[in-house]
Amino acid sequence: MKPFDKLLEEDIASYEGRHDDLIFQVPAFYRLLVNILDDPLLPSRLRPLVLAGIAYFILPVDVVPEDIYGPYGYVDDLFLTAFIAQKVREFVGSDEIIETNWDGEAPIIPLIQEILEKEEELIGDKKNQIFQFIGLPILLGEPGLSK
Repeated sequence: MKPFDKLLEEDIASYEGRHDDLIFQVPAFYRLLVNILDDPLLPSRLRPLVLAGIAYFILPVDVVPEDIYGPYGYVDDLFLTAFIAQKVREFVGSDEIIETNWDGEAPIIPLIQEILEKEEELIGDKKNQIFQFIGLPILLGEPGLSK
């Protein structure tokens, strides 16, 4: 059986379309979550959030499903991963955990910022739906959705 990131690479290999520059980063973003999960710098409080991000990638049906949208359907996975990475950075108070676990080609911190800045363009008004899908308020211990 092939590792999941290799399946992602195959799925996006021939994609040419909206945000293809970001879509091609999807396997590296998946690996980022997996690598962070094994990092001793990850506070145990954030492990469920990182696990939820990994699970979101693997679920066959999510808010923007790949079965319907093809590789473009990874925009929600990409946004969620960038959001989780940003939360980890904020909680840890350092970029080290993100930078040392990143194996993508582009610099990770500006890439996270770009994805978060393009939220509306990437996922429209689906942010709260994605957050509810993974139970984000509960995972973060917050009564409502965070920005």
